[in-house]
Amino acid sequence: MPDAEIIVVDDGSQDATAQIAHDLDCVLVRHDHNRGKGTAIRSGLARSRGDKIIVMDADATYPASAIPRMVELLEDHDFVRADRQIDDSNTPYVNRVGNRALGATLRTLHGLGPGDHLSGLYGFRAGALEDLATEATGFDIEVEIGIKVKERGLSVAVLSIEYLPRIGDKKLSPLNDGARILGRILRLMLIYRPLLLFGLPGLILATTSFVAAIALSGGPIITGYLGLSIHTFIVSALGILAGFQLMVFGIAGAVYRQHVGFRASPVLDAVTSPTARTVAAIIGGLLTIFCGVWLAVTIIGWIVAGGPEFTATRSLVFTATGAVFGLQLLSASLFVTLLSDRTR
Repeated sequence: MPDAEIIVVDDGSQDATAQIAHDLDCVLVRHDHNRGKGTAIRSGLARSRGDKIIVMDADATYPASAIPRMVELLEDHDFVRADRQIDDSNTPYVNRVGNRALGATLRTLHGLGPGDHLSGLYGFRAGALEDLATEATGFDIEVEIGIKVKERGLSVAVLSIEYLPRIGDKKLSPLNDGARILGRILRLMLIYRPLLLFGLPGLILATTSFVAAIALSGGPIITGYLGLSIHTFIVSALGILAGFQLMVFGIAGAVYRQHVGFRASPVLDAVTSPTARTVAAIIGGLLTIFCGVWLAVTIIGWIVAGGPEFTATRSLVFTATGAVFGLQLLSASLFVTLLSDRTR
């Protein structure tokens, strides 16, 4: 492609990269030290002036012959990704296993379709690129791009390519960079899947704990296989509070999504509406007062009686849990109110 602008980013290399790029009349961007793949890509993109941009790793593993077809696909798509044909001739076993595991994680947690979401050869329309606002500095840049492309509803084309043996030393560390990539996947869930990451586990934990607490409220449950006593009842009460806290965090994360430009679901709108928040605050306040008074009466009555052996443990746990839950409900409604106002 004779009219193409070729940008080479020398990310603090110690070889002849800069000199070769200069001799071939490429646009050269140099870092005085290694700043990571993600940073290098953003440095190159900042210098780009074209309306169709192709990003490619410079390790000779990707065929440059695929670029013209990718540019054609960008006529009708916002993003095009080259899917590598990975096998034991071009990729070490541990890398292949890691790619499959991370791909499965992306499909499960972020709803990405099948394919090679870690590919180092992909392209954008310039306008679509501006909306992604990437932050990753290392090899996690590709998963961040893939997730944000999906979440922003950009049109995607996939091109199958041959993947070639690497020339030179590899830069990717399967353990360290694999952990970085997984960390990026999980961090992006805070923005794009907060209800799945926190809300759903919280709901399951709170519901299970509540059922267990109700079942044990009348006394121990002893069978031929297990024995559930007052200790299990106490743990169940704590599980209710912990589960509710996770649900609140998930809702807060979902509200924050609106701050970064996403629309709320009808369910979230209903849960965080002014009416719902007001009702939650009133219920939380009344529950705190009622259970707090009951708890105080129980303790004071025991003290006045001279501190005999305490036998109302279930009542104590029940009222203490109710008081703390009321405080959580009251504070959650106020917190979501402040967050909602902030994200408008």
